[in-house]
Amino acid sequence: MKYEGISFVEAVQLLAEKAGIALPNGFFAKNNSKDADLMQQKKLLFQVNKMVAEYFHANLMENKGKEACNYLESRGIKKNEKLTQLFLGYAEKEWDGLVRFLEKKKIPLKLACDLGLIRERNSENNSSNGFYDFFRNRLMFPIVSRRGDVLGFSGRTLEKGDAETAKYINSVDSLIYDKSNSVYGLDLAQDAIRKKDQIILVEGNIDFVSLYLAGIENVVAPLGTSLTIGQIRLLSRLSKNMTLVFDGDKAGGNAARRALPLFIEMGLVAEAVALPEGEDPDSFIRKNGAEAFYSLMDKKQTLFEFVIDRIIEDCSDDMAGKIAAMKLIIPKLREVKDGSEQGMYCDYVAGKLKVKPEIIKDAIKKGVAEQLSKYESSKRYDSANRSEKNNAKMPAKRTINEGDGLFRAERLLTETLIAAPRFVSFVFERIAPEDFTDDWCKKIVSIFYQYRDQKDVDFNQVFNELTDHDLTSEIRQIALSENSLDQKEIEQLLVDCITAIEKREISKGIQKINREIKDAEKDGNEKLVFELLEQKRSIISNTMR
Repeated sequence: MKYEGISFVEAVQLLAEKAGIALPNGFFAKNNSKDADLMQQKKLLFQVNKMVAEYFHANLMENKGKEACNYLESRGIKKNEKLTQLFLGYAEKEWDGLVRFLEKKKIPLKLACDLGLIRERNSENNSSNGFYDFFRNRLMFPIVSRRGDVLGFSGRTLEKGDAETAKYINSVDSLIYDKSNSVYGLDLAQDAIRKKDQIILVEGNIDFVSLYLAGIENVVAPLGTSLTIGQIRLLSRLSKNMTLVFDGDKAGGNAARRALPLFIEMGLVAEAVALPEGEDPDSFIRKNGAEAFYSLMDKKQTLFEFVIDRIIEDCSDDMAGKIAAMKLIIPKLREVKDGSEQGMYCDYVAGKLKVKPEIIKDAIKKGVAEQLSKYESSKRYDSANRSEKNNAKMPAKRTINEGDGLFRAERLLTETLIAAPRFVSFVFERIAPEDFTDDWCKKIVSIFYQYRDQKDVDFNQVFNELTDHDLTSEIRQIALSENSLDQKEIEQLLVDCITAIEKREISKGIQKINREIKDAEKDGNEKLVFELLEQKRSIISNTMR
């Protein structure tokens, strides 16, 4: 009853009608007068909507609807018996065409206003100044319940070149209509859905019309909005097997991403298929026919696989791209509660990203974006400084200065290389592994150093060089940690780190020269003193450039 949006009394009446049973006199009075009153109100509103639907349909079939008929013919939809079955209509351009019709039929305008069919025109002093039509110059699609009641309307504009006019507008929510719990075409599609035990979901109303007229009748459309839990729940009562058809563009991929969490929440495994780029269901069916559409449907995959593929396609092939993809994918994997289903998706993602499944599963448990484990001195550090608990997450917009210390520069540069290995050649143009004093950093950068002449460094190559389990786990976490820096910011960060390391080497060189100068002065070797002073001056001069 809740899913149908009806009360207990209405449900009893519905079942009685289906069974051909006459309810006893006084049944409604005995079973909650409020429910009876509500049902009477709904019945009246349904009658108003039915009359308005007939009005719109008559407009379409007469000369008034010539513009709408021309539009339909441009989409390969002709005025025939099947079009009559769809009960499409036309809302005139006039501001008060429907208002005048309602007045003629002596229908209270307040009822039509409650249904969102017309709106009140207010004067400057906020007093009523009559009514005007909400739907104007639009192709009208009646939204009909499974029981045949007209719940509301969806209207497509026929205005050309008007960017400010919404392509589709729908009836406002009312006592009898809830947009988030309604779909277009369900009244016509329900028998075919039961027979085939499958539901095809398309984006637009015209998509529905084209497929339905082509003989693909187990199809519905979510009224030009993103799919909702209520709509999925409504449809799942007829079939749990749903296939979403998406346009072959970025918008289609985005729509799939929005839909996936809803199906996961409902515990349903939906399927998806993408049309060729530049096509929508309407254009595809007109060009290729129903047989080609069914052939396309044979290529469907689970919605989860569909979303994963689009995420990976949108990211680059290098390790940074794989990390970016994982950051989007892992939260979705974590939402899948069924262990077997999650495991299969993990294997699928691992195969697509060409990484070990254990990497995916570890990321699900620990969290891609979580901060790295605290630095443990017994495992990673030899000095007292290394026993400090640090956050290894790469910071946003951070630079290195002398106050950060040499260790911090080495550590941050190493972490940045792990997260963005494409900068390997950039780093090793100026420094080498022997310039690092920290053993942990030196061990890792030495592996990266092997790939300094390689244009596109695959992180898996570096990762496979590691044999230390603890080190492997730590590096994996660093690679998956959040990084909000763009290309230029990463380059600047690396330059700061490299400069800090170079300054240390320069400082060591100057200290060595100072000691040699003192020794030369003691020995009275003025020539060597002058040579060493020149070396020192040259080093300082180059540093200041």
